[in-house]
This record gives sequence, structure tokens and C-alpha cells, in this order.
Amino acid sequence: MAVNWTVWKPRLLYGAFFVLAFLLALRQTFPVEAVMERVMLEAGARGWQVEADDVSGAGFLGISAENVRAEGAEGQKVSADRVTAKVRLLPLLLGRRSIAFDLRVWDGRVVGTADLSGDRGLDARVEAIDLARATPLRRTTGLELLGSLDGTVDLVIPGDPAAKPIGRVELSVKEAGVNGGQIQIPSLGGGLTIPRVGLGRVEAALAIADGRGTFERLEAKGGDATFSTEGLYFVWQPRLPNAPLFGKATLRIEEKFWQSPAASTLRGVAEVALASARAPDGSYAMQVFGTLGQPQMRPLPQSGQRLRPPRPEED
Repeated sequence: MAVNWTVWKPRLLYGAFFVLAFLLALRQTFPVEAVMERVMLEAGARGWQVEADDVSGAGFLGISAENVRAEGAEGQKVSADRVTAKVRLLPLLLGRRSIAFDLRVWDGRVVGTADLSGDRGLDARVEAIDLARATPLRRTTGLELLGSLDGTVDLVIPGDPAAKPIGRVELSVKEAGVNGGQIQIPSLGGGLTIPRVGLGRVEAALAIADGRGTFERLEAKGGDATFSTEGLYFVWQPRLPNAPLFGKATLRIEEKFWQSPAASTLRGVAEVALASARAPDGSYAMQVFGTLGQPQMRPLPQSGQRLRPPRPEED
């Protein structure tokens, strides 16, 4: 059947004009300030204070803000050069709340989508994050981290409180290293101050299922020290920094590292402290414990003893 374009053409043009006029009106009347106030109220209810400069609209249903600062009730501070968040129209028409976000933070970028209703999903891509600028990581670990972070995050947190999160995280760090700091080693009665250590390339693959996060791979290669883990996992907690961490690690320190003046004075102390964990190939076996936010290690004696979780008083 032939289409009578003489009849349909004006109708289609009027329809397109209506849609365009509606979207433009929606864009011009979108309550940017009200949305920002709501974001601050929601953050405040969760113990965070949020401030931002130059708040403006973004897209048809979104906001953008420069120099965003957030501070938690326990003193945690996070900042971003720019944050953009937009409501996704198609999921909204289907009755789901979902946003697309773009964060410019620590000389890098985090982009992705987040579902805010039903099963909460997060799908994000991390690009060129400068770990040297990531001050929250420095405060948490006690180490000045170096390197450029890239990776992906795919996570679903079910709406049913009884259900368990599922997902996968893959990260890599180029030119990774530690620019000094302290590693907590209980056998030394506290922290061991370490000089700058190059770690080469660090790669991590994490699978989340059945109430735990299992590191399928966590290794560092090509630097002053090589590092790999075995059976490393954490138990999922609503507050991830408090998630209990448990597993084993193998550490090998290259001879070139000990030749530097800053490391040579440390060699005797380190070799004595780690002597019981030394394997025939010169590597050291370590037990990893503590929490995801404050991981710790201790030498694992090479005497055939079984690996056991740390007692509460050893944390």
C-alpha cells in the first residue's frame, strides 16, 4: 500500500517540532539548583558534606559542577575537578532511575552508568588516574603510591537485602611504585619505613560472588620487587574499607633495590624480620590480613604450618 506523504509529511514535521520544543523547554527549565541541594541533603544523611563551584545544567536532564569537595564524618576527603551526571532518558521511560556520570579526578577520568532503583548496578571505566594525587589512598594505606591506573568495574548490588552482590573488577597500573611510607609488620612491633620502590606493572582481577571478593590475580612485575597473591579474598561488607581480608602473598626483592643508598641501611633489618619466611628460591612468603582499607602482612614461616586467619587481638 502506497503511503500518502502529502498527508503524513506535515504530521511528522509537527511531531518532530513538538518533541524538539519539549526537549528544549525541559533543558531550559531543569531545576539545577534544586537538584544540587537534593544531592547535598542525600549526602548529608549518609554522613558526607558536599560543596561545589560553578554548578550548571548538562544535557537535557543533568547537572555539572566544578571543583567538587566531599568530606566524610570520619574525616575522609575526596575531591574532583569536575563532575557531570545525567539522567538516562530510555531507562526513565521504562520506569527505572539510571544516570550516566563523568568524573574528572586526579588527572584522569571515570565514566559510566549507575542504576539507582531495584538492583543497583555500576558499570564504569577508569582512565589514567594519577595515584600520586589520590590522597585518600595515601591516608588509608600509609603509603605514597605512584602510577597511572586504568580499568573497568561491573557490579550489581541486589535490591533484596538477603541477596549477595555480584560483579567483576579489572585494574592495571603502569609505572607503579611506592614513594616511601610504612608497611605494618606485627613481627616488628609496628610499621616498617620503606624507601621508594618501583613495582613495574601491577595487574588485578577481582570476582565478587557469594558474599566475598576473590582476587583471581594480583601481581606486580618488572620493578624493584615482584609480588603475587594466592587465595586472597575479602568478606563483603556494606562499608568496604572494613571488609576482613585474608590470604597469602609471595614477595621477592631484587638485588638492584638493595644497592640504592636508601635501601642498603634497611637490608639487615628486613632480612632478620623476614628470615623465617624465606623460601629456597630467595622469595618470602607472607600472610595477608587486616581489612580491605588497612591491609597488613606478616612473615609466614616456612615450616609447613597451616595458614590461619589472624586472631582479633592481632589486627
